Amino acid sequence: MDNELKTDNWRLGELVSPKWNCELIKKDGQKSYAYYAVSGYICVREATDGQCGILLKVLGKISKKYIMFVNGEPFCKDERENLFKGMRYYSYPFPTASALKEVLEIVGSDEVLKERLKAESMSFNPLSTFWIRETAGSFLTKKPQYYDAASGQLCKATDDTAHYRLTIAYFNKNK
Repeated sequence: MDNELKTDNWRLGELVSPKWNCELIKKDGQKSYAYYAVSGYICVREATDGQCGILLKVLGKISKKYIMFVNGEPFCKDERENLFKGMRYYSYPFPTASALKEVLEIVGSDEVLKERLKAESMSFNPLSTFWIRETAGSFLTKKPQYYDAASGQLCKATDDTAHYRLTIAYFNKNK
């Protein structure tokens, strides 16, 4: 999922309920897996003619036992839908390390955004640890990684320590 949503221009700090956006990533027999983006995002950067806007949703802290891999990428069973024949699982996509660093820079330097996130029960420490999309290991032995913002390092999850889980979506101005 390219995490790009079409919308009018959302404003900085606005609580956003984008139209339900879904992308099927795998169908395995009677099970299917999809990324999705639904309500509850905060706009952390407005879109301009030259750059995309950014939406952020803080999903809390989780440990690695809740992360599985679908098509080689981390996936959490955030929601499920009973289908006529089978089940569909939905996950908010994990951010890339570079997208996460950009958002942490934006939020870390803006006290108004921090207060807005706190008001929506989405506060977090920008110098904490965060799950990311990048993985470690080979194709058969994928391991989730997290980003340690305090040290600036990518780390392989070796224990069941909980890290923040964020999801990020991008939008274009007036599209």
